[in-house]
Amino acid sequence: MTNKIIKMLNKYTIDSDTKREVLKGERKVRRRRMLAMSILAFVLTFVFISIGINQKVENRNLQDEVRETELVLEETNEEHEALKQEIAQLNDDNYIRRIARGDFFMSDSGELIFSLPESKKEKDKEK
Repeated sequence: MTNKIIKMLNKYTIDSDTKREVLKGERKVRRRRMLAMSILAFVLTFVFISIGINQKVENRNLQDEVRETELVLEETNEEHEALKQEIAQLNDDNYIRRIARGDFFMSDSGELIFSLPESKKEKDKEK
């Protein structure tokens, strides 16, 4: 005895076959949609991660630039303070007289200035 199954062609079987075909189509559409959404989510995740990494690198570069600028500012402020101090000294008459006597060998009236030869030790220190 062989079992042969014959499909009945009535309204119920036709409707159930139609529903099955429609569900298969809907599953395919859902799978495609899910695949498309997954790809989109992956791409967006990749884009956001790359943007975050680029921002972090740029932030680090800007922090380095700020540190360098702060060092330059500090050096400039030190130089400014030194110049202000020098201006204050140059406004002092005693300081100007001392510089004129020491560097330019100027004298007041009635003074004599003697220039002594430098010793070998002082010459070696200058070199």
